Amino acid sequence: MPRSAEIRRTETRLRELEAESLHEALPEGFNTSQESIKTKLPKHILPPPAVSTLLNIVNGAVWGVLARKGLMVLTTYDGTFLGGVIWANFAACVVMGMFVALDRVWSRLTEHAFANKGVIPIYVGVTTGFCGTCSSFSTFILECFNKAANTLPQQYNYPTAGYGVMEALAVAIAHVSVSASGFHLGKHLMEYLDGRVPVLSLKAFNTLNLLSCVIGIAAYIVVIVLICTQNYGSWRLWLFLVLFAPWGAILRYYLLKFLNSKVPNFPMGTFAANTIGCLLLAVFTLIARGRSLGDRSVQIVTNVVGCHVLMGLDDGFCGALTTVSTFVVELFGLSTLYSYVYGTVSVAVGFCIMVLLLGSYNWAVGLLPAVC
Repeated sequence: MPRSAEIRRTETRLRELEAESLHEALPEGFNTSQESIKTKLPKHILPPPAVSTLLNIVNGAVWGVLARKGLMVLTTYDGTFLGGVIWANFAACVVMGMFVALDRVWSRLTEHAFANKGVIPIYVGVTTGFCGTCSSFSTFILECFNKAANTLPQQYNYPTAGYGVMEALAVAIAHVSVSASGFHLGKHLMEYLDGRVPVLSLKAFNTLNLLSCVIGIAAYIVVIVLICTQNYGSWRLWLFLVLFAPWGAILRYYLLKFLNSKVPNFPMGTFAANTIGCLLLAVFTLIARGRSLGDRSVQIVTNVVGCHVLMGLDDGFCGALTTVSTFVVELFGLSTLYSYVYGTVSVAVGFCIMVLLLGSYNWAVGLLPAVC
């Protein structure tokens, strides 16, 4: 008995250390019941400039939304086993796992300039900006709904309508499992490579930070100029994705920053961002794909540019507002019971929103493929 009790104490302490590491790895943090985290005092170091952090998020969001859309297009084809946003969620979680486990490269910065790596602007740009935008919780939930209600352009002949429930569960299990495995794959890769990565000096950091900010500003300006001067081509859809994505990422950053610590063992900020994103995505999808009440043979929006704007709000703003990569990190940072509660409630609430808004309109009026 004494030995088994000692083993249990050791396992508990290891879980606390793991949760502490994940808590500090997230730029926004979250409130957990682990005592080691609650009693740990932050270093008395000035916080990083807000402008630098936000510009790094903008830069990360620009490349994150392009990576997500590119992976979705690349992996969506006839005969695919798993395709679409699940690949983007997997890739984002791999990168997130790598940066969560990456410690040595930031060691000099955390000793002299920052309280922990979670507040370093470049780190925030990669984790919150790129990973958070490359992954999309709302798109994953919309996929659950489309499979459950059989509303995809390529419809299937289910034996009965009840098989849609099994399809929704299959999508949810696949997304969560693949994303979680991607996170651990990234961590394992970086645990092997961490000692081989050079330490980042303060001078090198300042150079990289400036470069990241400049690239983010330049890319966003180019997108605005192209939207204003070019009014043709299907590639305009990608411009609207980049136009709206940074604002979704920035809103998510502040929601997580101010709400994640409010409720113990339930990251309210991430839950709020994912829930709001699902609500907005349902509304935008309804407008883009819903049958017109006046003429049910056409969509509500028949203008291609208007459709591009709606798709930009769908995959750009809502996709960047919601996140799977942070969601997965929080699942592993919470204790087992709270992790299951948080994960189940998040998915269930998002799915219910889709059913109430998109489902009710589909069954009463109907949905069509978007014109773009």
